[in-house]
Amino acid sequence: MERYEVLNRALMPADELLGAGLDALKKLGYYEPLKSQIWDTPRTVLLQNFKAQNQLEVIGAENIPEGKGCIIAANHASWLDVQVLGVSTMRRLYFVAKSDFRDWPFLRRLIELNDGIYVRRGGDPRGLDEVSAAVADGKAVVIFPEGTIPGEEDVPRWDAEPDTGLLRGHTGVARVALATGAPVVPCGISGTGKAFPPEMYPRLQMLPPLPRPVPVTVRFGAPIAFKRPAREVSREDLAAMTKRVMVAISGLIDHSRDFQPIAAPSTPSDAPKALPKMAYGKSPKRSANGARAPLGVLVLHGFTSHVHCVDPLVRPLDAENLPYRFPILRGHGTRFEDMVGTTWKDWYADGEAALLDLSREVDKVVVVGLSMGGLVALDLAAKHRDKVAGVVTVAAAVRFADPLSVLTPMLSKLVKFWPSPNAYNDEELKRRENRNYPKFSTAAFQSLREYAAYVPDVLSFVKAPILILQARKDTVVAPSAAKLIHEKVSSKEKQLMWFDKCNHEMLLDCEAPAVIDAVMGFVRRVRG
Repeated sequence: MERYEVLNRALMPADELLGAGLDALKKLGYYEPLKSQIWDTPRTVLLQNFKAQNQLEVIGAENIPEGKGCIIAANHASWLDVQVLGVSTMRRLYFVAKSDFRDWPFLRRLIELNDGIYVRRGGDPRGLDEVSAAVADGKAVVIFPEGTIPGEEDVPRWDAEPDTGLLRGHTGVARVALATGAPVVPCGISGTGKAFPPEMYPRLQMLPPLPRPVPVTVRFGAPIAFKRPAREVSREDLAAMTKRVMVAISGLIDHSRDFQPIAAPSTPSDAPKALPKMAYGKSPKRSANGARAPLGVLVLHGFTSHVHCVDPLVRPLDAENLPYRFPILRGHGTRFEDMVGTTWKDWYADGEAALLDLSREVDKVVVVGLSMGGLVALDLAAKHRDKVAGVVTVAAAVRFADPLSVLTPMLSKLVKFWPSPNAYNDEELKRRENRNYPKFSTAAFQSLREYAAYVPDVLSFVKAPILILQARKDTVVAPSAAKLIHEKVSSKEKQLMWFDKCNHEMLLDCEAPAVIDAVMGFVRRVRG
């Protein structure tokens, strides 16, 4: 259950009490007059608050036509957007809300008081008819064509389209415009995502949940008029109209003021800028018709690890004739002193570059990650859902077993290097197989800890099938990390497999053959 769902359950009794009060007002005939007062009084208070705290600036309000129906199409960056828009023009605005909000305490009461219009996700002709009727009746109706806030629920920010910096727009705006002949007024809201990001609410990952005093700007653009073509409107027509609206909205936003600032949107290439050094790499044999291979495997080593800690997978991958990449992540494969200055962003960038490189040769990729590599594997699965067909985590370093690891921020300022922990239970295998760094950079480990704190917040965006492998006697990563991953990923197919004898180096220690069999069995299932 998500955190906001827990909060909603806690608030439901108070909401039902409020609902009973509103029902009583309806019976007494006071409800409709109350709705009219609610429009004026809170609007004045909110307007003054936004001006004082957020230096609210409204530009182009004259583009909203007076006295006739119109559609205001705005970007959606925050739960503040509705309030900010509601006070940005003297004209009363009516908002379209997703039908899920019928079950949200207090919010559903506010939507009712504002005469909001519910629309069901995934296509709702009746809901769009209600919106069209409101516009035809002369109302100014606000639609957020992105459908949700990027970063909220199961829609990550990185799903934004590169040329607009916004999620792909739904076609409802175009459909209502064609049905009514009303103009579409594009609107760009800048600053609300930083003032009150979805990480504050509804994800409740940042506290306290209070709006920040940062500048907010609302900019209305020139109205867009769509003429119904003489022929039947096609999906391509609707997509083109929607794209025109999204581009217009994007042009009204200062994207550098987003919660996660971006440069002016542009079209990037999937080709990696710089490939990491590859310990092992195998490309597919091209078929006679030039078809790509259906599946490849990306294998990522751990922190302080020599690539030998994962290379037991090379031979079985060769036996299955699968293309693969085994990159050496930055700061590894040389001397432990070379870890200094590297961070989790470097390790992720190297893993991503290897993924993109392999993806040019195969349709889908299974990502296998040990320890730190497991964090990168999960992050890649969240951010490249179109490319990752499956994930295997092997003792993924989401939580650390050593309780003294919390002292790392202080330790990293006093001590440059620290001895690497023992990761084997079989002493003979440790003597024969261990090639990892004997020491590690404490500053680099602090960055790993920061990554371990970050990754759980993106696990809900992991939807690919996943196999989670964990040793119960792991002395490096806390076994509870595996349970956390299993709980938080959104994958419909997920399996947690425990091993009772080995330590952290699961692909080399005493249960290595069984671990390798588990990985390869998963790869074969994904390949089909």
